[in-house]
Amino acid sequence: MKSESLTAKAIRRSILTMAATSVAATGMFTSVANAEEEQAQVERIEVTGSRIKRTDMEGSSPITTIDAAAIEKTGEMSVADVLRRSNLNTFGSQSEASGSNWQSQSNISLRGAGADRTLVLLNGKRMPGSPTMGGTAVNLNTIPTAAIERIEVLTDGASAVYGSDAVAGVVNIITKKDYDGFEVSATMTNPEQPGGEEWKTHVVGGISGDKGSMTFSLEHQNREIIYQRDRWFTSSSNILADKYDDTTGVSAYARNFLDMTTFQFSPMAACDNDKMVGGGHIYDYGGGDYICGYDYTSEAANHASRAYTAGYVNADYEISDEIRFIGQGLFTRNETFGRYAPAAGWFNVEAGQIDIQNWDEDGNFLGTSKNANAGRTYYRFTDVGTRDSTTIDYSTDIQVGLEGTHDHFGWDVTYHYNLAENSNYGSGYVHRPTVEALVKSGDFNFGPDGNDASVVAAITHDTLAQDIMEFQSINAGINFEAFELPAGLVGFYFGSEFSDYKYHSRVDSESANGEVIGSSGAGSAGDRDVFAVFGESIIPVTDDLEFNVALRYDKYSDFGSAVTPKVALRYNVIDDVVVRASWGQGFRAPALSDLYAADSFSADLATDYHRCDIDGIAPVDCTADQYDVTRTANPDLEAETSDFYNLGVIWNITDDLSAKAEYYNLKVDNVISFISLDSLLREEAEVGYGNLARGEIIRAGDSPDGRILEATTPLVNGNGFDTSGIDFNVTYGGYETSFGDFGTTFDLTWVLAYNSEEYFDGPVNDKIGRNGLPEYRFTWVIDWSYGDHAASLLTQYIDGQAETVDPDTYAQIGSLSSQTTFDFSYSYTASWNGKFGLGVRNITDQDPVLDSNLAYDDALYNLYGRTFTATYTQKF
Repeated sequence: MKSESLTAKAIRRSILTMAATSVAATGMFTSVANAEEEQAQVERIEVTGSRIKRTDMEGSSPITTIDAAAIEKTGEMSVADVLRRSNLNTFGSQSEASGSNWQSQSNISLRGAGADRTLVLLNGKRMPGSPTMGGTAVNLNTIPTAAIERIEVLTDGASAVYGSDAVAGVVNIITKKDYDGFEVSATMTNPEQPGGEEWKTHVVGGISGDKGSMTFSLEHQNREIIYQRDRWFTSSSNILADKYDDTTGVSAYARNFLDMTTFQFSPMAACDNDKMVGGGHIYDYGGGDYICGYDYTSEAANHASRAYTAGYVNADYEISDEIRFIGQGLFTRNETFGRYAPAAGWFNVEAGQIDIQNWDEDGNFLGTSKNANAGRTYYRFTDVGTRDSTTIDYSTDIQVGLEGTHDHFGWDVTYHYNLAENSNYGSGYVHRPTVEALVKSGDFNFGPDGNDASVVAAITHDTLAQDIMEFQSINAGINFEAFELPAGLVGFYFGSEFSDYKYHSRVDSESANGEVIGSSGAGSAGDRDVFAVFGESIIPVTDDLEFNVALRYDKYSDFGSAVTPKVALRYNVIDDVVVRASWGQGFRAPALSDLYAADSFSADLATDYHRCDIDGIAPVDCTADQYDVTRTANPDLEAETSDFYNLGVIWNITDDLSAKAEYYNLKVDNVISFISLDSLLREEAEVGYGNLARGEIIRAGDSPDGRILEATTPLVNGNGFDTSGIDFNVTYGGYETSFGDFGTTFDLTWVLAYNSEEYFDGPVNDKIGRNGLPEYRFTWVIDWSYGDHAASLLTQYIDGQAETVDPDTYAQIGSLSSQTTFDFSYSYTASWNGKFGLGVRNITDQDPVLDSNLAYDDALYNLYGRTFTATYTQKF
């Protein structure tokens, strides 16, 4: 990553170079005054965070730039993977997880504030959120990599300029334009550990002339699946232990019975089956309960496979001296394949319908008998086979517009259309009413031998989920320089936007009715119109002091309106030292799915410390388990509001050495979020069973000491959270030796505080340093070049965290180690415009940081291990 100061410096140098070249070309009698005029007429550029074009990227708001060369050094093949490595993606973000409806989705979460509070732009225009994620965040897997010129990350709030979602910052992906030539490239990877092999090929081309230009790209990427059994830490462990809590990778959804009168678990006779752990191994489940288990890691996958194809084109044409046409189109197809273990779920049985095993408190087998009472079977449908999930996402994005200039006046108008159609096809699921009917009739075989083909065919169900988001907008604005102050002209931009969103989420009727075992979710739909007007001005108060002010008004058709201001300043203390500061308010509108989604089923991980206490298990040894949870939307949600301020210092120490430090503080109120089951459990510990302010926990026997049977977690407006920290950068280049030139860049993000509620309306604590919330992380790059050779060593560090917290005092317990990884890349540019590249990602083959249960945070760490890369690029 480049520091913004060096990027700006490079632009200034190019300006001076062009001016000097112009002087030489016109002969020795050309005056210096003409050179200065040439410099003043250099094309201005639009910098992320402002709609007013300027010649200097170093404005009043902090911007981190990731250019194509920096992307190449990472060895990553997708935008999502590049941004996931950034320090600014502080606590990690969503990646392609196998088996779920979200397995094709990937996003970025600036400042750890959430992907739905990070706005993503493509060439300065808003990208609508993915319908699969309810329109709350952009799926970065829809954006091509080959066409990228650079990525600009604005790290203060920008709702006053761009509207909703720009609470924590903005990621602006800027594509190549005015490209003249043709490029072909191919890359492949070879991981040392099984799975995850990738290959990618792309072409980039373009033509340019006096009147206009056209640039296009086409790329295809493939990534193979990674199974849980292929990593030692995600495969099962200690599966023949006496106690269930001493295992990993084993599910109680095997073949077990819950008596709904005594609320006692017992293994079924059907546990005596080769597909169950140990062919029917029985575990002590605690509290006098015994069960058998199923090793789901033997079938399930960690990361989905991915096949991605994208075509991109942009063009501009000079209609007249004052009017230019601008257009771009992006077309993508993203297909993923994931696998879950065979369907697992509960269904009801009447008394006397199944054979159960009986065990005493000492673990002695007492024989089998018919179930005396009605209850639930927690059953794994191994006869049906694995649940396979294929997603196919299509995305079409088209923008056309006109830009005009006349003297110091300019205007622009753009029409933007985006259609995202995401479909998920699932097989291997089970229809609960059919199972219950066959159980009642006696045709379902609970014995060890399982069911015949006719029964399996009758209960098997294929699922379909389709999410569609159609987005249209018209943007128009004018810019002008109204008057002149002693330090320069005052620039203004005034504009308006009208946007229309249509959202549809559909699932097959059986899934929608909650009749499918092993599936979840229901359909929903909604639409909204948004009208906005906004204005912005850059005011050069003195030669050294500049103000930037902005104000925006948004009106939503379905929930209300918002007014968001922003004020920023940039001050040259001395020639090489710049101080800047910004303050702004922001907002995030409820997503359409937040307001209108139907109730959906989820199997959520949570830790029931109360049950562990009853069973004599210490908090540090209390493990998380999956529970049936119903999530509910809320049509009465209000918008989130935020305050963000930033204070930074940039020091160009020498021509080759620069440093910057930026302090940020973000406060978000009225936070929209699901109350997690963990939060409900923490609240329950404080207020007692049955006294929750929101949501519901149902325990066996309606007893405070019973096992959790199910829960309901609603979507609410919580009180909020705040976070603060420091970004620090040092960049040095130009160290010349006889064996090559060296440079280095160091980027650090240090989170000072992350204060949020322990549960809804509960105590607020600083959670920094907890599991998943590292206090700091840094990236350090060392570059070397010698003639046609170049190499880089990239070091990334993620700080250690506590493993868990005390459920009573919230003190941090246990320690997870830090992680340091190293990536190396080398390239050679041949005389025929060919370029060879070799690299190694994760040189020391580091595994993810694991807790005592061999679990890891897949938002922070990846499991690819040491991976070798090779690339060849040919330019014509």
